[in-house]
Amino acid sequence: MSDQHTAPTPAAVLPRHPADGFTADPLGVLEEGHRRHGPVFRMPVDGVDTVLVGTWAGLGELFAAERGRLDVLNTPLIHDLFGRALFNLTADGHGEARRRLRPTLSGRALPGYVPPLLDVMGPATEQWALHGTADLHGQVRELTGAMSARVLLGITPGEADAARFAAAFEEFVAATGAPPGPARYADRRYWAGRSARRELHVLFGRRAAQAGGPAAGGSALAGLVAAFADAPDEAGPLEDHLLALLIAARETTASLLTWCLVELAGHREHAEYAAAEARTVAADPDRLVARDALPALRSVLTETLRLHAPNLLSMRQAVCPFTLAGHRIETGTRVAYSPSAGHFDPKAFPRPRQFRPGRFLAGQASASRLWAFGGGAHACLGRPLAELMALAVMAAVLQRGIPSLPAGPPARISFRPAKAPIDPLPLALEPAS
Repeated sequence: MSDQHTAPTPAAVLPRHPADGFTADPLGVLEEGHRRHGPVFRMPVDGVDTVLVGTWAGLGELFAAERGRLDVLNTPLIHDLFGRALFNLTADGHGEARRRLRPTLSGRALPGYVPPLLDVMGPATEQWALHGTADLHGQVRELTGAMSARVLLGITPGEADAARFAAAFEEFVAATGAPPGPARYADRRYWAGRSARRELHVLFGRRAAQAGGPAAGGSALAGLVAAFADAPDEAGPLEDHLLALLIAARETTASLLTWCLVELAGHREHAEYAAAEARTVAADPDRLVARDALPALRSVLTETLRLHAPNLLSMRQAVCPFTLAGHRIETGTRVAYSPSAGHFDPKAFPRPRQFRPGRFLAGQASASRLWAFGGGAHACLGRPLAELMALAVMAAVLQRGIPSLPAGPPARISFRPAKAPIDPLPLALEPAS
């Protein structure tokens, strides 16, 4: 929180920035707002007055003040679809669920996921090398969906549950595009999503009952089942947490990986350099989880996270009064932060619009300064797994060739719900020099 000794200014008198052009150029509007008004200002978002937080320093102060003062703000639609998943929980329930989920998503659990991830991605990246793809983001979403199902549920491509899961999950994801308020009840996608939710819960329960068997090797499911075996009701059911983990692992990772390949296609010198490093992974896949290994690949991944944070805005609601950048934020105020509005801060990242992976090599900027996966009490637990998945696919692609975009870079971009090209984006792999 602010350490100013003067009385904080009420948020109601924060400078107000117009939302004109936000739909077409959201980042441009946010950047202009912060240039004119500093770390915080007010602006209508989706028709609701919202306090916007940006700049690197502004985000740091927000996350330092978050615990006990801000809760994640989700729509009624998200509460209906995801139930008591982690991002819908508050207070002690949120903390308890995080404690039980964390061990299977990071640290010592990650090396066990490398072999099954390689098994899933190998055939897909080999097809890209042979034939390219007519729609990069679509193919990447399909791949990250299969990878997520394998690691979180133990579903291997080709088994009966793979097709069942893919069909039901696609209906569920489509439902997140229904209107967020009462109009959702008139939308076919909402009811199809609710039906898919029930079907997925049944599938999760059946897989959980089999989680101790040998077929589930390399899966997080057995550990998750054990972690929630004695969980109190306030921690939410494992089935709801799995829905949240699966959608985050697929969509966030697909966005990140798509932009990694787009940037490498546009910067061949970085791709050639990273490709030499990627070839070492074929002989020693454990380098994917070694902390100090693969600096070139990791710097590309981190710089892509900086330039292309998957989530444009994350919403919070104040649960008690607190002070932010010298302004008093009252209970009930809607607060939104934009990772990109901090990542493009020239005070933290010189020449912020340029793709410069070298800024994250040893002795330079730290990846911990990025907010793409949030921060504070609600930081995304799945970041280590998402980064492992993206790093593994990027290495597999670069082992087979250098990415190129025959039709050029994406001309139109959608920023919500996750940053992605709007139109099909062809990808080809060319021989390395």
